[in-house]
Amino acid sequence: MSTSEISKWDDLPIHQSIDFLGVAMNSDSHFNDGYYFSAYAPGIHVFMGLRLHPNNNVMDGYAGVVYEGKQRNTRVSRALLPLRDVFSVGNLHLEILEPMHRQRMWLESSEADFSFNLNFEAVGQPFVEARHRQIRYGRVINDVLRYTQPCRANGELTIDGNLISVDRWFGARDHSWGIRSTMGPHVQHGGLANTIEKDPRALRLWVPFEVGDHSGFFHLHEDEVGNVLDCEGRIDFTDGSSQNVVGVRHALRYQPTSGRLHSGKFVLLMQDSTQREYEFEVVCHPAHPQGFGYARGWSDLGQPGVYRGALVGESDQFRVDDAAQVHGPVHVRRAERMGGTEFACVMRGAGGSGMAHVEHMIYGAYKPYGFTKKNGAE
Repeated sequence: MSTSEISKWDDLPIHQSIDFLGVAMNSDSHFNDGYYFSAYAPGIHVFMGLRLHPNNNVMDGYAGVVYEGKQRNTRVSRALLPLRDVFSVGNLHLEILEPMHRQRMWLESSEADFSFNLNFEAVGQPFVEARHRQIRYGRVINDVLRYTQPCRANGELTIDGNLISVDRWFGARDHSWGIRSTMGPHVQHGGLANTIEKDPRALRLWVPFEVGDHSGFFHLHEDEVGNVLDCEGRIDFTDGSSQNVVGVRHALRYQPTSGRLHSGKFVLLMQDSTQREYEFEVVCHPAHPQGFGYARGWSDLGQPGVYRGALVGESDQFRVDDAAQVHGPVHVRRAERMGGTEFACVMRGAGGSGMAHVEHMIYGAYKPYGFTKKNGAE
């Protein structure tokens, strides 16, 4: 038998199937497993990720920074085998220092003129989101598990040769795995129009945060008239106690000439029937996920997780400071750009002040705030 599939993980007695740990239990080319990290301070937002796509023989990743009105991006991809258990792709590296508690990511110098060396330390327990499963025309196109953690980041960041110290910046990370239709080769799903239900999701909010004596996370989806489709979350206090979030009310404010998020209010409904109110304000231009390579943002207009060669890297940058425009990589047609969705925010509540990562996505018409197209595009 070939030993190319075996890795150092297989020395652990944690196998759940009669196969190597690195071999997926299905052959779906959209199966993947990986991480997202972000760190932020007023005026600056750093992001990065690394992901394995075992059925496509791919490990890929990305890193970038939003700073002074510009988003810089680096995307990298390599053959997964034979180095399945080395979490490095070109100049981007990940090290798990202490599972569920401390991780390190670093980027060596890139063509986009930035680099970093950051350590992330969790400030709360991971929140395991409800499994998301979606079927279209009889095929499972999404089946994903994810956990999310608020973090603090320490280290250094260099932009255009200027060194910036990262001292306990607020941050967040998630780890997700499963089948995702937006990762791996793009597949067109077809069928008779009356045999499929329309995806009802119109608004998505995904918010890890830390404020004063507590950290937390919540996320929700609503339909086009504001009906809640799903909502969950939890707050963890520094004394070790926690409370589940059972509902969220929001009042969001947007820049007057665009659909770009500006500020707002969240009211979290807790399991003990109390409420916790927070005000937030965006303090950095948003990060645009097509710079990560998402939504067919690679220069070949393909999705993440596609085999591109033994080792491939690319970098670009684009302005993000004009809220009236839908920005994205220059190689992505304007009509196909998804705009900015990841907002670094100052957040204030009864327990003090801190920051939040507010992911705000509009999938189509959303009447409560007057949207007619995704992410406010016109």
